[in-house]
Amino acid sequence: MVSKWSKDDALIWLSGGALVLGFLMVAGLILVIVVHGLGRFWPQELTLYELRDGRIVLGHETSRVSVRTAGLSGERSVAYRLRVRTGDRERFPAEYVWLEEGRVAWRDAPREAVVVEQVRGGDVFGFLESFVDDGTVVARGYEAVRAHYREQSPELERLRRQRALSIVLSFADGRQHTVSLANVHRIYAPNAMTTWTRIRHYMGGAWSYLWSPPRDQNRLGGVYPAIFGTAAMVILMSVVVMPFGALAAFYLREYGNPGPFLNVVRIAVNSLAGVPSIVFGVFGLGFFVYYLGGTLDRLFFPAELPEPTFGRGGILWCALTLVLLTLPVVIVAVEEGLAGVPPGLREASHALGATRFETLWRVVVPVVLPSILTGLILSVARAAGTVAPLMITGVVAFSAELPVDGTWPFVHLEREFMHLGFHIFDTGFRPDGGEASLPMAYTSTLLLLAIVVALNAAAIGLRSRLRRRYSLAAAGA
Repeated sequence: MVSKWSKDDALIWLSGGALVLGFLMVAGLILVIVVHGLGRFWPQELTLYELRDGRIVLGHETSRVSVRTAGLSGERSVAYRLRVRTGDRERFPAEYVWLEEGRVAWRDAPREAVVVEQVRGGDVFGFLESFVDDGTVVARGYEAVRAHYREQSPELERLRRQRALSIVLSFADGRQHTVSLANVHRIYAPNAMTTWTRIRHYMGGAWSYLWSPPRDQNRLGGVYPAIFGTAAMVILMSVVVMPFGALAAFYLREYGNPGPFLNVVRIAVNSLAGVPSIVFGVFGLGFFVYYLGGTLDRLFFPAELPEPTFGRGGILWCALTLVLLTLPVVIVAVEEGLAGVPPGLREASHALGATRFETLWRVVVPVVLPSILTGLILSVARAAGTVAPLMITGVVAFSAELPVDGTWPFVHLEREFMHLGFHIFDTGFRPDGGEASLPMAYTSTLLLLAIVVALNAAAIGLRSRLRRRYSLAAAGA
Protein backbone atom coordinates (compact mmCIF):
# COMPACT_ATOMS: atom_id res chain seq x y z
CA MET A 1 0.00 0.00 0.00
CA VAL A 2 2.85 2.37 0.81
CA SER A 3 4.49 1.66 -2.54
CA LYS A 4 1.21 2.28 -4.36
CA TRP A 5 0.66 5.66 -2.71
CA SER A 6 4.24 6.62 -3.48
CA LYS A 7 3.69 6.00 -7.16
CA ASP A 8 0.42 7.93 -7.10
CA ASP A 9 2.08 10.87 -5.38
CA ALA A 10 4.92 10.85 -7.89
CA LEU A 11 2.45 10.85 -10.77
CA ILE A 12 0.53 13.74 -9.22
CA TRP A 13 3.70 15.78 -8.76
CA LEU A 14 4.82 14.96 -12.31
CA SER A 15 1.48 16.05 -13.75
CA GLY A 16 1.47 19.22 -11.68
CA GLY A 17 5.02 20.05 -12.70
CA ALA A 18 4.20 19.54 -16.37
CA LEU A 19 1.17 21.81 -15.99
CA VAL A 20 3.22 24.54 -14.32
CA LEU A 21 5.95 24.23 -16.96
CA GLY A 22 3.42 24.52 -19.77
CA PHE A 23 1.81 27.53 -18.10
CA LEU A 24 5.18 29.25 -17.68
CA MET A 25 6.06 28.65 -21.32
CA VAL A 26 2.75 30.14 -22.51
CA ALA A 27 3.06 33.05 -20.07
CA GLY A 28 6.62 33.73 -21.24
CA LEU A 29 5.56 33.72 -24.87
CA ILE A 30 2.69 36.10 -24.18
CA LEU A 31 4.97 38.35 -22.10
CA VAL A 32 7.49 38.65 -24.95
CA ILE A 33 4.72 39.51 -27.42
CA VAL A 34 3.14 42.05 -25.06
CA VAL A 35 6.43 43.81 -24.22
CA HIS A 36 7.54 44.10 -27.84
CA GLY A 37 4.05 44.81 -29.17
CA LEU A 38 2.95 47.53 -26.74
CA GLY A 39 6.29 49.34 -26.83
CA ARG A 40 6.13 50.08 -30.54
CA PHE A 41 4.24 53.38 -30.24
CA TRP A 42 6.20 54.84 -27.31
CA PRO A 43 8.59 57.60 -28.51
CA GLN A 44 12.18 56.49 -27.94
CA GLU A 45 14.79 58.99 -26.78
CA LEU A 46 17.41 59.92 -29.38
CA THR A 47 21.03 59.90 -28.23
CA LEU A 48 24.00 61.55 -29.93
CA TYR A 49 27.15 59.39 -29.65
CA GLU A 50 30.66 60.69 -30.37
CA LEU A 51 33.22 57.92 -30.69
CA ARG A 52 36.92 58.22 -29.95
CA ASP A 53 37.75 57.86 -33.63
CA GLY A 54 35.72 61.00 -34.40
CA ARG A 55 32.59 59.36 -35.76
CA ILE A 56 29.23 60.75 -34.66
CA VAL A 57 26.08 58.64 -34.59
CA LEU A 58 22.51 59.72 -33.78
CA GLY A 59 19.94 57.09 -32.84
CA HIS A 60 18.15 55.32 -30.04
CA GLU A 61 19.59 52.40 -28.13
CA THR A 62 17.64 49.17 -28.58
CA SER A 63 19.79 46.79 -26.54
CA ARG A 64 23.02 46.51 -24.52
CA VAL A 65 24.88 43.20 -24.50
CA SER A 66 28.01 42.02 -22.73
CA VAL A 67 30.96 40.51 -24.60
CA ARG A 68 33.80 38.63 -22.92
CA THR A 69 37.23 39.58 -24.23
CA ALA A 70 40.73 38.26 -23.55
CA GLY A 71 43.77 40.52 -23.37
CA LEU A 72 47.37 39.78 -24.38
CA SER A 73 48.18 38.60 -20.87
CA GLY A 74 45.32 36.13 -20.96
CA GLU A 75 43.14 38.06 -18.52
CA ARG A 76 39.46 37.99 -19.35
CA SER A 77 37.30 41.09 -19.11
CA VAL A 78 33.75 42.06 -19.94
CA ALA A 79 32.97 44.75 -22.51
CA TYR A 80 29.59 46.09 -23.55
CA ARG A 81 28.20 46.74 -26.99
CA LEU A 82 25.30 49.04 -27.81
CA ARG A 83 22.84 48.24 -30.56
CA VAL A 84 21.63 51.54 -31.98
CA ARG A 85 18.96 52.24 -34.56
CA THR A 86 20.35 55.08 -36.65
CA GLY A 87 17.56 56.14 -39.02
CA ASP A 88 20.28 56.91 -41.59
CA ARG A 89 20.01 54.39 -44.42
CA GLU A 90 22.40 56.30 -46.66
CA ARG A 91 25.23 55.77 -44.19
CA PHE A 92 24.02 52.56 -42.53
CA PRO A 93 21.93 50.50 -45.00
CA ALA A 94 21.12 47.94 -42.29
CA GLU A 95 19.60 50.76 -40.19
CA TYR A 96 21.18 49.27 -37.05
CA VAL A 97 24.78 49.63 -35.93
CA TRP A 98 26.81 48.12 -33.08
CA LEU A 99 28.90 50.53 -31.00
CA GLU A 100 31.62 49.53 -28.53
CA GLU A 101 30.62 51.28 -25.31
CA GLY A 102 34.26 51.70 -24.33
CA ARG A 103 34.90 53.68 -27.51
CA VAL A 104 32.15 56.20 -26.85
CA ALA A 105 33.81 59.48 -25.84
CA TRP A 106 30.57 61.20 -24.80
CA ARG A 107 26.86 61.02 -25.34
CA ASP A 108 24.04 63.53 -25.19
CA ALA A 109 20.28 63.71 -25.75
CA PRO A 110 19.77 66.94 -27.73
CA ARG A 111 16.27 68.39 -27.50
CA GLU A 112 16.45 69.52 -31.13
CA ALA A 113 16.81 65.96 -32.49
CA VAL A 114 13.69 64.97 -34.44
CA VAL A 115 12.16 61.87 -35.95
CA VAL A 116 10.67 62.26 -39.42
CA GLU A 117 8.24 59.44 -40.14
CA GLN A 118 8.16 59.02 -43.90
CA VAL A 119 5.38 57.53 -45.99
CA ARG A 120 8.03 55.56 -47.86
CA GLY A 121 11.59 54.95 -46.78
CA GLY A 122 11.25 54.46 -43.04
CA ASP A 123 12.10 56.90 -40.26
CA VAL A 124 14.85 59.51 -40.50
CA PHE A 125 16.68 60.91 -37.45
CA GLY A 126 18.33 64.30 -37.65
CA PHE A 127 18.10 68.02 -36.97
CA LEU A 128 15.74 70.44 -38.71
CA GLU A 129 17.67 72.90 -40.86
CA SER A 130 15.19 74.67 -43.13
CA PHE A 131 11.75 74.61 -44.74
CA VAL A 132 11.90 75.00 -48.51
CA ASP A 133 9.04 76.17 -50.75
CA ASP A 134 9.75 75.77 -54.46
CA GLY A 135 13.48 76.24 -53.97
CA THR A 136 13.10 79.20 -51.59
CA VAL A 137 14.03 78.85 -47.93
CA VAL A 138 11.10 80.19 -45.89
CA ALA A 139 12.29 79.12 -42.42
CA ARG A 140 15.59 78.24 -40.78
CA GLY A 141 16.43 76.56 -37.50
CA TYR A 142 14.65 74.13 -35.25
CA GLU A 143 11.99 76.41 -33.78
CA ALA A 144 11.23 78.25 -37.02
CA VAL A 145 10.87 75.09 -39.08
CA ARG A 146 8.63 73.41 -36.49
CA ALA A 147 6.45 76.52 -36.22
CA HIS A 148 6.14 76.73 -40.00
CA TYR A 149 5.31 73.03 -40.19
CA ARG A 150 2.56 73.45 -37.57
CA GLU A 151 1.11 76.37 -39.52
CA GLN A 152 0.88 74.19 -42.61
CA SER A 153 -0.62 71.22 -40.75
CA PRO A 154 -4.30 72.17 -41.32
CA GLU A 155 -3.65 72.17 -45.08
CA LEU A 156 -1.15 69.33 -45.00
CA GLU A 157 -3.15 66.95 -47.20
CA ARG A 158 -3.43 69.57 -49.92
CA LEU A 159 0.17 70.70 -49.58
CA ARG A 160 1.46 67.12 -49.78
CA ARG A 161 0.35 67.02 -53.37
CA GLN A 162 2.74 69.87 -54.10
CA ARG A 163 6.15 68.30 -54.60
CA ALA A 164 7.83 71.73 -54.34
CA LEU A 165 7.52 71.80 -50.54
CA SER A 166 10.30 70.04 -48.65
CA ILE A 167 12.16 69.93 -45.35
CA VAL A 168 15.96 69.90 -45.07
CA LEU A 169 17.51 67.80 -42.30
CA SER A 170 21.09 67.50 -41.16
CA PHE A 171 22.46 64.16 -40.01
CA ALA A 172 24.79 63.75 -37.05
CA ASP A 173 27.89 63.95 -39.25
CA GLY A 174 26.75 67.19 -40.92
CA ARG A 175 25.37 65.74 -44.16
CA GLN A 176 22.10 67.24 -45.30
CA HIS A 177 19.07 65.30 -46.42
CA THR A 178 15.99 66.70 -48.15
CA VAL A 179 12.59 65.15 -47.51
CA SER A 180 9.64 66.08 -49.70
CA LEU A 181 6.61 67.17 -47.73
CA ALA A 182 4.57 64.73 -49.79
CA ASN A 183 6.61 61.94 -48.18
CA VAL A 184 6.31 63.24 -44.59
CA HIS A 185 3.83 61.42 -42.38
CA ARG A 186 4.72 63.01 -39.04
CA ILE A 187 7.52 64.94 -37.33
CA TYR A 188 8.19 64.91 -33.59
CA ALA A 189 11.03 65.60 -31.17
CA PRO A 190 11.08 62.76 -28.60
CA ASN A 191 13.70 64.34 -26.34
CA ALA A 192 11.57 67.48 -25.89
CA MET A 193 8.40 65.58 -24.96
CA THR A 194 6.84 65.62 -21.52
CA THR A 195 5.21 62.55 -20.02
CA TRP A 196 1.74 63.75 -21.03
CA THR A 197 2.94 64.48 -24.56
CA ARG A 198 4.42 61.00 -24.80
CA ILE A 199 1.12 59.46 -23.67
CA ARG A 200 -0.78 61.47 -26.29
CA HIS A 201 1.75 60.42 -28.90
CA TYR A 202 1.35 56.78 -27.84
CA MET A 203 -2.45 56.89 -28.00
CA GLY A 204 -2.36 58.63 -31.37
CA GLY A 205 0.03 56.01 -32.73
CA ALA A 206 -2.18 53.17 -31.49
CA TRP A 207 -5.28 54.76 -33.02
CA SER A 208 -3.50 55.33 -36.32
CA TYR A 209 -2.31 51.73 -36.27
CA LEU A 210 -5.86 50.40 -35.99
CA TRP A 211 -7.55 52.73 -38.49
CA SER A 212 -5.01 53.59 -41.18
CA PRO A 213 -3.66 51.61 -44.15
CA PRO A 214 -0.09 50.26 -44.18
CA ARG A 215 2.74 52.14 -45.81
CA ASP A 216 6.35 51.53 -46.75
CA GLN A 217 5.69 47.93 -47.84
CA ASN A 218 3.80 47.03 -44.63
CA ARG A 219 6.70 47.98 -42.36
CA LEU A 220 4.94 51.10 -41.09
CA GLY A 221 1.44 52.47 -40.89
CA GLY A 222 -1.66 50.62 -39.81
CA VAL A 223 -3.46 47.36 -40.31
CA TYR A 224 -7.01 48.54 -41.01
CA PRO A 225 -7.26 46.71 -44.38
CA ALA A 226 -6.00 43.52 -42.71
CA ILE A 227 -8.53 43.83 -39.86
CA PHE A 228 -11.34 44.59 -42.31
CA GLY A 229 -10.37 41.71 -44.59
CA THR A 230 -10.13 39.28 -41.67
CA ALA A 231 -13.54 40.35 -40.36
CA ALA A 232 -15.17 40.16 -43.80
CA MET A 233 -13.78 36.68 -44.44
CA VAL A 234 -14.84 35.42 -41.01
CA ILE A 235 -18.38 36.79 -41.44
CA LEU A 236 -18.70 35.20 -44.87
CA MET A 237 -17.39 31.91 -43.51
CA SER A 238 -19.79 32.01 -40.56
CA VAL A 239 -22.80 32.56 -42.81
CA VAL A 240 -21.96 29.32 -44.62
CA VAL A 241 -20.51 27.07 -41.93
CA MET A 242 -23.15 27.68 -39.25
CA PRO A 243 -26.25 26.31 -41.04
CA PHE A 244 -24.34 23.46 -42.70
CA GLY A 245 -22.64 22.41 -39.46
CA ALA A 246 -25.82 22.64 -37.38
CA LEU A 247 -27.92 20.73 -39.93
CA ALA A 248 -25.28 18.01 -40.20
CA ALA A 249 -25.16 17.64 -36.42
CA PHE A 250 -28.97 17.51 -36.14
CA TYR A 251 -29.11 14.81 -38.79
CA LEU A 252 -26.40 12.71 -37.18
CA ARG A 253 -27.97 12.93 -33.71
CA GLU A 254 -31.72 13.26 -34.31
CA TYR A 255 -32.65 11.81 -37.70
CA GLY A 256 -29.93 9.39 -38.77
CA ASN A 257 -30.41 5.69 -38.07
CA PRO A 258 -27.54 4.25 -36.02
CA GLY A 259 -25.41 1.99 -38.15
CA PRO A 260 -22.22 1.69 -40.19
CA PHE A 261 -23.02 4.74 -42.30
CA LEU A 262 -23.26 7.12 -39.34
CA ASN A 263 -20.15 5.59 -37.81
CA VAL A 264 -18.20 6.20 -41.02
CA VAL A 265 -19.48 9.80 -41.19
CA ARG A 266 -18.48 10.49 -37.58
CA ILE A 267 -15.03 9.00 -38.16
CA ALA A 268 -14.64 11.18 -41.26
CA VAL A 269 -15.68 14.31 -39.35
CA ASN A 270 -13.26 13.58 -36.52
CA SER A 271 -10.50 12.84 -39.03
CA LEU A 272 -11.06 16.17 -40.79
CA ALA A 273 -10.27 17.95 -37.53
CA GLY A 274 -6.74 16.50 -37.63
CA VAL A 275 -5.93 17.18 -41.29
CA PRO A 276 -3.20 19.85 -41.76
CA SER A 277 -4.66 23.16 -42.85
CA ILE A 278 -2.44 23.40 -45.93
CA VAL A 279 -4.21 20.32 -47.31
CA PHE A 280 -7.47 22.26 -47.23
CA GLY A 281 -5.68 25.08 -49.02
CA VAL A 282 -4.52 22.81 -51.83
CA PHE A 283 -8.04 21.41 -52.18
CA GLY A 284 -9.49 24.92 -52.21
CA LEU A 285 -7.04 25.99 -54.90
CA GLY A 286 -7.83 23.02 -57.12
CA PHE A 287 -11.58 22.72 -56.61
CA PHE A 288 -12.84 26.19 -55.70
CA VAL A 289 -10.41 28.46 -57.56
CA TYR A 290 -9.56 26.48 -60.68
CA TYR A 291 -12.69 24.35 -61.15
CA LEU A 292 -15.61 26.40 -59.76
CA GLY A 293 -13.99 29.75 -60.48
CA GLY A 294 -13.06 28.75 -64.01
CA THR A 295 -16.59 27.46 -64.62
CA LEU A 296 -18.13 30.72 -63.40
CA ASP A 297 -15.82 32.71 -65.67
CA ARG A 298 -16.81 30.67 -68.73
CA LEU A 299 -20.53 30.93 -67.92
CA PHE A 300 -20.92 34.51 -66.71
CA PHE A 301 -17.75 36.43 -67.65
CA PRO A 302 -16.73 35.20 -71.12
CA ALA A 303 -15.95 38.74 -72.27
CA GLU A 304 -13.27 39.10 -69.60
CA LEU A 305 -11.37 35.95 -70.59
CA PRO A 306 -8.51 35.10 -70.64
CA GLU A 307 -8.25 37.48 -67.66
CA PRO A 308 -9.88 35.55 -64.78
CA THR A 309 -12.57 37.06 -62.59
CA PHE A 310 -13.46 34.24 -60.20
CA GLY A 311 -10.84 31.88 -61.56
CA ARG A 312 -8.17 33.30 -59.27
CA GLY A 313 -7.73 33.74 -55.54
CA GLY A 314 -10.40 35.74 -53.76
CA ILE A 315 -12.17 36.21 -50.46
CA LEU A 316 -15.03 33.87 -51.48
CA TRP A 317 -12.70 30.93 -52.05
CA CYS A 318 -10.80 31.63 -48.83
CA ALA A 319 -14.07 31.64 -46.88
CA LEU A 320 -15.25 28.37 -48.44
CA THR A 321 -11.89 26.75 -47.74
CA LEU A 322 -12.17 27.74 -44.09
CA VAL A 323 -15.72 26.37 -44.06
CA LEU A 324 -14.27 22.93 -44.73
CA LEU A 325 -11.60 23.53 -42.10
CA THR A 326 -13.99 24.61 -39.32
CA LEU A 327 -16.97 22.40 -40.17
CA PRO A 328 -15.85 19.59 -37.79
CA VAL A 329 -15.63 22.11 -34.94
CA VAL A 330 -19.25 23.17 -35.39
CA ILE A 331 -20.55 19.62 -35.88
CA VAL A 332 -18.82 18.28 -32.77
CA ALA A 333 -19.93 21.24 -30.62
CA VAL A 334 -23.58 20.95 -31.68
CA GLU A 335 -23.58 17.16 -31.31
CA GLU A 336 -22.26 17.46 -27.77
CA GLY A 337 -25.06 19.89 -27.01
CA LEU A 338 -27.67 17.55 -28.45
CA ALA A 339 -26.30 14.66 -26.41
CA GLY A 340 -26.74 16.74 -23.26
CA VAL A 341 -30.46 17.44 -23.79
CA PRO A 342 -32.44 15.52 -21.12
CA PRO A 343 -34.57 12.77 -22.73
CA GLY A 344 -37.47 13.84 -20.52
CA LEU A 345 -37.85 17.09 -22.45
CA ARG A 346 -38.41 15.25 -25.72
CA GLU A 347 -40.75 12.73 -24.09
CA ALA A 348 -42.81 15.47 -22.44
CA SER A 349 -43.12 17.33 -25.73
CA HIS A 350 -44.27 14.21 -27.57
CA ALA A 351 -46.72 13.42 -24.77
CA LEU A 352 -48.33 16.83 -25.28
CA GLY A 353 -48.91 16.03 -28.95
CA ALA A 354 -45.99 17.89 -30.55
CA THR A 355 -44.56 16.52 -33.76
CA ARG A 356 -40.93 15.55 -34.13
CA PHE A 357 -40.10 18.81 -35.91
CA GLU A 358 -41.99 20.92 -33.37
CA THR A 359 -40.15 19.19 -30.56
CA LEU A 360 -36.85 19.80 -32.27
CA TRP A 361 -37.57 23.45 -33.09
CA ARG A 362 -39.33 24.58 -29.91
CA VAL A 363 -37.74 22.39 -27.25
CA VAL A 364 -34.37 21.04 -28.37
CA VAL A 365 -32.98 24.04 -30.29
CA PRO A 366 -33.34 26.54 -27.38
CA VAL A 367 -31.49 24.12 -25.10
CA VAL A 368 -28.77 23.47 -27.69
CA LEU A 369 -28.37 27.17 -28.53
CA PRO A 370 -25.35 27.58 -26.19
CA SER A 371 -23.55 24.77 -28.00
CA ILE A 372 -24.46 26.23 -31.41
CA LEU A 373 -23.07 29.63 -30.46
CA THR A 374 -20.02 28.01 -28.89
CA GLY A 375 -19.31 26.13 -32.11
CA LEU A 376 -19.69 29.35 -34.09
CA ILE A 377 -17.32 31.35 -31.90
CA LEU A 378 -14.74 28.57 -31.77
CA SER A 379 -14.84 28.26 -35.55
CA VAL A 380 -14.41 32.03 -35.85
CA ALA A 381 -11.45 31.94 -33.46
CA ARG A 382 -9.78 29.18 -35.44
CA ALA A 383 -10.47 30.86 -38.77
CA ALA A 384 -9.05 34.17 -37.55
CA GLY A 385 -5.71 32.55 -36.70
CA THR A 386 -5.37 30.25 -39.72
CA VAL A 387 -2.99 31.43 -42.43
CA ALA A 388 -1.57 28.51 -44.43
CA PRO A 389 -4.60 27.68 -46.64
CA LEU A 390 -5.28 31.36 -47.28
CA MET A 391 -1.83 31.97 -48.73
CA ILE A 392 -2.74 30.01 -51.87
CA THR A 393 -6.45 30.84 -52.16
CA GLY A 394 -6.63 34.63 -52.13
CA VAL A 395 -4.67 36.45 -49.41
CA VAL A 396 -2.06 39.01 -50.52
CA ALA A 397 0.53 41.07 -48.68
CA PHE A 398 -1.00 44.37 -49.82
CA SER A 399 -4.23 45.29 -51.55
CA ALA A 400 -5.38 48.79 -52.42
CA GLU A 401 -9.02 47.63 -52.63
CA LEU A 402 -11.31 46.31 -49.92
CA PRO A 403 -13.78 43.45 -50.44
CA VAL A 404 -16.60 45.88 -49.58
CA ASP A 405 -16.64 49.46 -50.88
CA GLY A 406 -18.87 52.04 -52.55
CA THR A 407 -18.46 50.63 -56.06
CA TRP A 408 -21.28 48.54 -57.53
CA PRO A 409 -22.11 45.79 -56.58
CA PHE A 410 -20.56 46.96 -53.26
CA VAL A 411 -19.58 43.43 -52.17
CA HIS A 412 -16.76 42.05 -54.33
CA LEU A 413 -16.35 38.36 -53.57
CA GLU A 414 -13.76 37.89 -56.31
CA ARG A 415 -11.22 40.34 -54.87
CA GLU A 416 -8.02 39.42 -53.13
CA PHE A 417 -7.70 40.82 -49.62
CA MET A 418 -5.37 41.34 -46.68
CA HIS A 419 -5.46 39.10 -43.60
CA LEU A 420 -4.02 39.86 -40.19
CA GLY A 421 -2.30 36.48 -39.88
CA PHE A 422 -0.62 36.77 -43.25
CA HIS A 423 0.32 40.36 -42.42
CA ILE A 424 2.30 39.01 -39.45
CA PHE A 425 4.07 36.50 -41.67
CA ASP A 426 4.86 39.12 -44.30
CA THR A 427 6.25 41.74 -41.92
CA GLY A 428 8.14 39.34 -39.68
CA PHE A 429 9.80 37.09 -42.24
CA ARG A 430 10.28 39.15 -45.38
CA PRO A 431 13.86 39.02 -46.70
CA ASP A 432 14.12 42.74 -47.49
CA GLY A 433 12.37 44.07 -44.39
CA GLY A 434 15.22 43.66 -41.98
CA GLU A 435 14.70 44.15 -38.29
CA ALA A 436 12.86 47.44 -38.75
CA SER A 437 9.62 45.60 -39.51
CA LEU A 438 9.75 43.34 -36.43
CA PRO A 439 7.93 45.82 -34.13
CA MET A 440 5.03 45.84 -36.59
CA ALA A 441 5.00 42.03 -36.57
CA TYR A 442 4.94 41.91 -32.77
CA THR A 443 2.11 44.45 -32.57
CA SER A 444 0.04 42.60 -35.18
CA THR A 445 0.67 39.33 -33.31
CA LEU A 446 -0.55 40.92 -30.09
CA LEU A 447 -3.67 42.21 -31.84
CA LEU A 448 -4.46 38.81 -33.37
CA LEU A 449 -3.80 37.09 -30.03
CA ALA A 450 -6.16 39.50 -28.28
CA ILE A 451 -8.88 38.83 -30.85
CA VAL A 452 -8.58 35.05 -30.54
CA VAL A 453 -8.46 35.14 -26.72
CA ALA A 454 -11.49 37.45 -26.62
CA LEU A 455 -13.48 35.14 -28.90
CA ASN A 456 -12.63 32.07 -26.84
CA ALA A 457 -13.45 33.89 -23.59
CA ALA A 458 -16.77 34.97 -25.08
CA ALA A 459 -17.49 31.36 -26.06
CA ILE A 460 -16.80 30.08 -22.54
CA GLY A 461 -18.81 32.84 -20.85
CA LEU A 462 -21.77 32.55 -23.21
CA ARG A 463 -21.86 28.78 -22.93
CA SER A 464 -21.80 28.87 -19.13
CA ARG A 465 -24.48 31.54 -18.94
CA LEU A 466 -26.92 29.88 -21.31
CA ARG A 467 -26.36 26.41 -19.86
CA ARG A 468 -27.06 27.74 -16.39
CA ARG A 469 -30.24 29.40 -17.59
CA TYR A 470 -31.63 26.33 -19.35
CA SER A 471 -30.55 23.93 -16.60
CA LEU A 472 -32.49 26.02 -14.07
CA ALA A 473 -35.48 26.11 -16.41
CA ALA A 474 -35.36 22.32 -16.82
CA ALA A 475 -35.06 21.82 -13.07
CA GLY A 476 -38.05 24.09 -12.47
CA ALA A 477 -40.08 22.19 -15.02
